[in-house]
Amino acid sequence: MVEVASFLAEDPQELVDASLACRMCLSGEVDWTLGGDGYDAFVRCRCRHCGDARDVYLTPAQALRLALVPAQG
Repeated sequence: MVEVASFLAEDPQELVDASLACRMCLSGEVDWTLGGDGYDAFVRCRCRHCGDARDVYLTPAQALRLALVPAQG
């Protein structure tokens, strides 16, 4: 199953972080890296707490948001 991010480009950072939180343990301690291109972008997430890893696909606007606002933590 493909996972798609659920934040809007103009959402507050807290909603962006919640969208990328771990699906297994719900931890917000997630490291991510941006991948793909502008029309097939994704973020590769890895939970620092439980180790779960997954790809979350992004719209072009979401990818731009993550490219411009670096990860916190």
